[in-house]
Amino acid sequence: MPTLSLIVNCLLLCCLALPTSAMARSLSMSLDDGWRACDGTLTTASLHSLLKPQQLRCLERELILPATPHAPQVMLLSALAASTLWLDGVQIASNGQPAAQAADEIAGQVDIAVPLAPAQLAKGAHHLRLLLSTQQVPTRLDAPFYGFSLQDQQAYQTAQAWRNLPPLLLAGALAGAAVLLTTLKLALNLLYQRRLHWAIFTALCLAASLLLVAETWRSLAGYTYPQHIVRLYAINLLTWLFAALLPLYFFCSYHFRHSLLAAALMLGCVALAGALPVHFDNQCRMMFVSGLTASLAINLFALWRRLPGSRTGTAIALLSCVMYMLAGNGFAEGGFALVVCFLLLPLCAQLLSQLMRDRQKAARASQLENQLLRKNLQPHFLMNSLSLISELNEQSSQAAENFIVALGDGFRMLNEYAQQPSIALTQELALCHNYLAIMSTRLQQPCKLELIGETSAIIVPPATLLTALENAFSHNRYRQGATFRLQIERNSQTDILSLLLPAGETRPHAGTGIGERYIHSSLQAVFGKHAHYETTLAPNGRQLRFTLPVAS
Repeated sequence: MPTLSLIVNCLLLCCLALPTSAMARSLSMSLDDGWRACDGTLTTASLHSLLKPQQLRCLERELILPATPHAPQVMLLSALAASTLWLDGVQIASNGQPAAQAADEIAGQVDIAVPLAPAQLAKGAHHLRLLLSTQQVPTRLDAPFYGFSLQDQQAYQTAQAWRNLPPLLLAGALAGAAVLLTTLKLALNLLYQRRLHWAIFTALCLAASLLLVAETWRSLAGYTYPQHIVRLYAINLLTWLFAALLPLYFFCSYHFRHSLLAAALMLGCVALAGALPVHFDNQCRMMFVSGLTASLAINLFALWRRLPGSRTGTAIALLSCVMYMLAGNGFAEGGFALVVCFLLLPLCAQLLSQLMRDRQKAARASQLENQLLRKNLQPHFLMNSLSLISELNEQSSQAAENFIVALGDGFRMLNEYAQQPSIALTQELALCHNYLAIMSTRLQQPCKLELIGETSAIIVPPATLLTALENAFSHNRYRQGATFRLQIERNSQTDILSLLLPAGETRPHAGTGIGERYIHSSLQAVFGKHAHYETTLAPNGRQLRFTLPVAS
């Protein structure tokens, strides 16, 4: 499991590095600087400084190309604006409809890509004119301009594909992990085992998956620029949720006390970081860093107390902090995606490994309990039989001898069958017939088992029906003997064994319930949840019903 996690992390790291390498091969020319107002009222400056919310700007600049490109190019404009673009007096793009009033403006897309043929970009000087209106931009977004550049079209398309692919793959993996953990939680009843950190980790995976999708949504599907503020708020909320749940997960996984107070403090710290009067991106970074810092502090405290799993948790948290610092400003493609890669996926592998260990421990405990019950069967059988020998010897030495022979045969079969997890029904019936022969000798009355149905290809845990017969004699006094009836019903999926225990004279019995516990435990050990055992009252006794899966 740890090896698989390491391989997955390395592959994802390679995927995350591919967009950077693809962009490095792109011949990019920035067009941000050198702009002036069309009427000459503004000094030359960058688009970043000239473009502000709720304005209409007409801007122009000269573009000097040292050589004619050999391949088609693309002009990329990213801004919260409606825009119209001219190249050498020819309109080459219209994105919405710029206007002096918000009511007249038709909002444009945030990102536009204008393809240009090499002939449009011949060597020499060119004139660019740009009409931009930002009437619907909130004043909080004081920098509505993001970028303006000229790039090779093929390199741009390749870079776009690789930029979107890793976050989307990671988002899908996290969503799948959340579904897997939820399924395991329901299937294994983890909710009733107070494993709160499982639920928190599932929520972490969902929040991370949604955040990655929200971050890539702009370049993946695009939208008009008034919707950009909605996306920013969604990213802000999801970042807060992730940053708050991350330290809470570590806190609950180490089973610290005062969880409510600690959760309130963690949420308060992250909320304080998100409430600072800075830009959306900086708010997200501060919340994210606060969540990572709190997680690292919790793991260091657990390491100081030498709690189980603290070494792995500290290493994961520390590595995630280092990766985030090395990632730079790219939040989705860099910082956040890397942290998710080196944080959530190893933690998921750790949780699944822990689950497997816990299930193995539970299965081993169940196996040991079943073995202990089987060992107790032989003394249980012996105590019910040895007291008869002296009685029979006084009545008839031959009867006592026959009884000892039958008793020896019974112990031989029981000792042989008890070493196996399951035996054929015919072998179980041989045990039952031997026991009833012993009881017939003891009571000097006929005790027998009638069989209705076909016994072939049916397996049962050893001594299951024998234990039911012993319990019947322990609770009833059969002065006139007893006839037990076993009826077998078969279908394509299950075998149903109905054992009728006849009613007798009730006798006082101070048993420990070991027989019933053995029946339930042995069925669980052999068939798991696919076998069912129930007892009901019948008009002439008690009915035992064993529902067993058909042997494959």
